[in-house]
Amino acid sequence: MRFIAKITDFIVALLLRYVLTYRLKVIRANLEGSFTYASSRDREQDVWQNYLYLAKVLRQIIVVPRKRLLERRMHLVPNTSLAQWLNEGKSVIVTFGHTGNWEWTGSYLGIKYPDQVCALYKKIKSPRVNDLMYRRRLSHVNYLIETKQMGELLRLMKKKPTLILMIADQNPGSVQSSIWTSFLGRNTAFVNGPESLALRYALPVVYAYTAPRSDGGYTIECKEIYNGQEVVQPGVITGRFAGSLEENIRDFRAHWLWSHKRWKRKAQAVPQPS
Repeated sequence: MRFIAKITDFIVALLLRYVLTYRLKVIRANLEGSFTYASSRDREQDVWQNYLYLAKVLRQIIVVPRKRLLERRMHLVPNTSLAQWLNEGKSVIVTFGHTGNWEWTGSYLGIKYPDQVCALYKKIKSPRVNDLMYRRRLSHVNYLIETKQMGELLRLMKKKPTLILMIADQNPGSVQSSIWTSFLGRNTAFVNGPESLALRYALPVVYAYTAPRSDGGYTIECKEIYNGQEVVQPGVITGRFAGSLEENIRDFRAHWLWSHKRWKRKAQAVPQPS
């Protein structure tokens, strides 16, 4: 089965790269702006590896993974701080980016912490795709809350300690509400949601670092970036998130969505402290 999966990924990657040329210019530009290459051949090797990764993620996302598959392919490194916070009745923000398989990450955390995981999401423009992904995510996560409905999240947090999943590497919808910080050598705008929520309600924040495994799965390690009590300046939590995400990307540079138009917003302000 693993051999068939690799062949499938190879064929899909060929189609994406050479037939559809799916966001080829964007992927090249993002990689060139983030890393120094000795030659175009070295750059194209990263481009190709990223297409293989895209093909793999597409294959894994299309079908709703069964619990047995996730338990076999995913591993969560134990985190004593996370367990302690939940035992003390504290909710915790779990941040991550489009690294590894973010859908599997959310689903697996839902399995490991049943009835305690809430994923925040932004509606997809296509109603059909949005409905499909909504139903898919509910297969292992009990609570899904749209980012504009924060009142629902607050009511949930009052009932029980909750792991709040927030993918935070998207391009912000507004410059005014962005937090600027250094990321992959560039002054980059980030959404302010995780930091704003953490500071307003004194919530600890962890970054879910994902590492690919040889069996096609992933290892997840939750690393603390804010304990919920430390006094910090504006932008510090976001800067720590950006640094953790950058470390994750540099360790496994092909395993991130380089096809995102991540740097289309230009800096309008001095970078926030990181």
